[in-house]
Parts: sequence; C-alpha cells; structure tokens
Amino acid sequence: MSGKINVRKIKLEDYEYIDTWWTEQCFDAPNRDILPMDGLGGIIIEKDKPIAVAYLYLTNSKMGYMDNLIADPKYVSKDRFDIIIRLMGACEKMAKESGCLEVWAMSNNRGILQRCKALGYNVSERNYAMMSWNAPLE
Repeated sequence: MSGKINVRKIKLEDYEYIDTWWTEQCFDAPNRDILPMDGLGGIIIEKDKPIAVAYLYLTNSKMGYMDNLIADPKYVSKDRFDIIIRLMGACEKMAKESGCLEVWAMSNNRGILQRCKALGYNVSERNYAMMSWNAPLE
C-alpha cells in the first residue's frame, strides 16, 4: 500500500498506534467507554501505516459530531494537513450515510481552520470554551 491513501473504519488493533499518539503528544487518551462504539466508531486514514483518526458521534438526531481527532506526531510529510482534511471529509460522508444533515467539530488549530474555510465550511471567528462534567460514581 506504499504511498496509497486508505480510509477505513477503526479496528481494535489500531490502538497499537492510537494510544501511543496521545502519549507522545503528552495527552491522556480518551477512555474508550466515552468513544462511540467503545472506540470503534470512527475513521482511520493510513498509507503504509495509520496516520490519523477521528471519531464520529451519532445520536437520535440528524446531527453528527466529530471529535478526538489525533494524528501520528511523527508523520511530518507535506500532505499532513491535506490527509487530516480528507479524514474529516470521510467522517462527514459517514455521517451523511447515517442520515445526518449536519456535522460539527471544534478546533483552534489555525492550519485546520484555514483549510476548512477554503473548503467552504462554516468556521466561527470566536474562541470557544468547552464545558464538561462527569457522572458521579456510585
């Protein structure tokens, strides 16, 4: 598969790569219990090996949410951002095939935002704040 880009659903064995990407970037990997389909509800993009992954959250509405996108920090080829945009497009396609009319995501990465604008995505010009809470353990 040398040089050829492959887009596919995540498999359990992909976590050999995914977990190390989080660690190498000094982040805690999200608990698979909060990922869609226990961590298998997303898309991975690869050449000779996986490059980036994103998860698509689907609900009972016609809106999807893409989150927890992470890429191999060692993959520094010139096509890095273009591959990430292709991954986002694959998530959008998966959402539409699942009946979604809209997909949204959040990012403050300027390169990603510039490319999304160039693709005609609606991009907010404001900073964002994220609020979350955990259910108390009983």
